[in-house]
Amino acid sequence: MEVPANQGGRRLPIYLLLDCSGSMEGAPIQAVQMGVEMFAREIRQDPFVAETVHVGIITFASTAQMVTNGLVPIDQFQPPQLSAGGNTSLGAALRLLQQSLDRDLRVGKTTEKQIGNR
Repeated sequence: MEVPANQGGRRLPIYLLLDCSGSMEGAPIQAVQMGVEMFAREIRQDPFVAETVHVGIITFASTAQMVTNGLVPIDQFQPPQLSAGGNTSLGAALRLLQQSLDRDLRVGKTTEKQIGNR
């Protein structure tokens, strides 16, 4: 189980990588905007999920950027206003995601039941 660094309890990290390049101009970026807003509304309706979900948003066009300040609890999450333009820099977004995973998450310790040796 992975949990946000420096956080106690059970957490479910969710990263959204959003293409905001020029190819997304018009209806496509509006659909992504509505999808992010619907995601936030739906997640907040489930009490268990609302207590565990932490969200990170990475947008990418000519460059990639973390829109949220690392992982934020869903009750503090505000969907960003999206606009389209520039080239598609998916590689930069994936590198930023890897950096974020390294910074924000740690692998939780697992306990295993020992079965007697014969």
